[in-house]
Amino acid sequence: MNSRFYLRLAKTNISKNRNIYTPYHIAATLIVMLFYCLISVTTMVAKSDSSTMAFMLGLCTVICGIMSLVILFYINCFVMRRRKHEFGLYSILGMEKRHIARVMMWEVMLTGLFCIVAGIVCGAVFSQFFFLLLMYIVKLPTRLSFTIPLGGVGVTFLLFAAGFALVLLYDVLSLRRTDPIALMRSGKEGEREPKARWLVALIGLVTLGAGYTLALTVKTGSEALMAFFPAVLLVIAGTYSLFIAGSIALLKLLRKNKNFYYRPKNFISVSGMIYRMKQNAVGLANICILSTCVLVTLSSTVCLFIGEEDILRSMYPRDVAASCVANTPADGDKLREAAEDHAKAYGLSLENPTGFYRIFCPGVRSGDSFEVQTYFDNSTYQVYLTTLEDYNRNTGSAQTLGKDEVLAAVYGEPLQGTTLSIAGHNYRIAQEVDLPAFVGAADKMKALVVVLPSFEALQTQLGEMNANLSDDDARVLFYHYQYDTAGGKAVSADYYDTMYSDFAAKVPTLSRVQDVNGARNEFYQLYGTLLFVGIFFVALFLICAVLIIYYKQITEGFDDHDRFRIMKNVGLSDAEVRSTISKQVLLVFFLPLLTAVLHISVAFPVLLKLLMAFNMANTPLFLGCTAGSVLCFSALYLVVYRLTSRTYYRIVQA
Repeated sequence: MNSRFYLRLAKTNISKNRNIYTPYHIAATLIVMLFYCLISVTTMVAKSDSSTMAFMLGLCTVICGIMSLVILFYINCFVMRRRKHEFGLYSILGMEKRHIARVMMWEVMLTGLFCIVAGIVCGAVFSQFFFLLLMYIVKLPTRLSFTIPLGGVGVTFLLFAAGFALVLLYDVLSLRRTDPIALMRSGKEGEREPKARWLVALIGLVTLGAGYTLALTVKTGSEALMAFFPAVLLVIAGTYSLFIAGSIALLKLLRKNKNFYYRPKNFISVSGMIYRMKQNAVGLANICILSTCVLVTLSSTVCLFIGEEDILRSMYPRDVAASCVANTPADGDKLREAAEDHAKAYGLSLENPTGFYRIFCPGVRSGDSFEVQTYFDNSTYQVYLTTLEDYNRNTGSAQTLGKDEVLAAVYGEPLQGTTLSIAGHNYRIAQEVDLPAFVGAADKMKALVVVLPSFEALQTQLGEMNANLSDDDARVLFYHYQYDTAGGKAVSADYYDTMYSDFAAKVPTLSRVQDVNGARNEFYQLYGTLLFVGIFFVALFLICAVLIIYYKQITEGFDDHDRFRIMKNVGLSDAEVRSTISKQVLLVFFLPLLTAVLHISVAFPVLLKLLMAFNMANTPLFLGCTAGSVLCFSALYLVVYRLTSRTYYRIVQA
């Protein structure tokens, strides 16, 4: 047999299996297109001198490439599973495995070449649109210019050519490990009744409960960072275990209940569901996990993007934030005078000024004792120290303190007694107060704010903190000054551009000068890129989830075709059979969605605390984004189910 025969046979196979290969081609083309668009946008962004955006997009490109290959393998497994009976028939008709392998080679080559070329062409068409979309999201000006980065074309072609080659290698090796009789019987393997694996079901219940408990018991953002990934792994393990073993165990318990089971509707539904869950458990768990990923990614990135102005204002409560090293109170006076003089030079004035002295350091806690540490990790507290005068002025209070008395505010584990120790210096807590946002503890990770009686007490404490530290690690006392400028958006750009040089000329210990307008551009780039990256990952998750749903509908259709005839032969009407099967299919396919909604509902508190790492503390906004994501995804899920159901019913009624 010459190669043309194998090529014609491969074309015929693809054509006759259109209901399997068409979704495969569409999905693979979309995956190639998304990857090419991403690498093309990354190349164009790199030329625009935006290092932050280019780094984030480059990292996303690597992750996207890995995920794309994984999805490609996963789709191929579904296709080959439906083709096993056909390959077994070829073997019985006299074709050797090497001949079948050649047919498979041509099928993969034709599929791969079509999908890669179509994906790159579509990517070239849409990549400029995605680049303009990114520039619009981050609010950066750009011009429409059609470009095709040849490097991106080469990387995309090589990556997916290698991916399809690995797919072919996997298929050929799988073929070599099977025999024709096993291939012919592969379509009937799911007819044996599954066993109830109680231990696996119990493990699933325990791991899911442990993941939920971990997510619900975190109290701070730092704890959320530590607990999130272990909780995710536990929930994933629990989801797979409960779908694979827990569902069958539950159905078998229902079957043991004679009063419930031996009724016509319950008898058919329960017995049919037992077989469905055996064949579909892993796929349903995958849909559930992917759906949860979509909901988490979409709700989080949209929330960060919508709330970026709130985040910006939480970090920059005033238009300008300046700071200097304060060796004496006079340094703070110099900074205030420099700000006033600079504003007067431009005919402006300062509004809503606020200033305060502050020491900031990481602290290791033991009871109510805090020792200075040279670096931050997930166990350390953010320790802030300020003066009573600054506290009263910025909060409108009228507190008084004696020697070695302090006001204290803590976020994390509550203080246990009435005394507090910092770097070996003991203080009596005169009163516990709320966290004052002006010192910088608004992120609400693990934080301790201590208000000392005077500037001199602050200097004394600084010396005690630095006694055992090297010069490089020594803590510094800063004076921070923040204010708005009268004129708002009408203030000229030159006013901000000359600010640092003017301040530095008058304040020798100047540390930094920042304005909210300059920070706003960086924020838009950061959170806009996060949203853009989130869109790509959501698209990948959706492609994979939709394909699993579609192929499961096909699998259900072929299985239910024979059941449909059997139930009609035993006396059930068409309406009763259709109603029974529809209920089973609805329950099977909407169970992952309901479980995904449960997952994100339980994960809401830990996700909210994770967002605090991005200074997002707007709970109503995140709740609205989560609810909106659930509603939009549920509507899309229903549309996908309805569309794929048409293929299912055509197969069943054939």
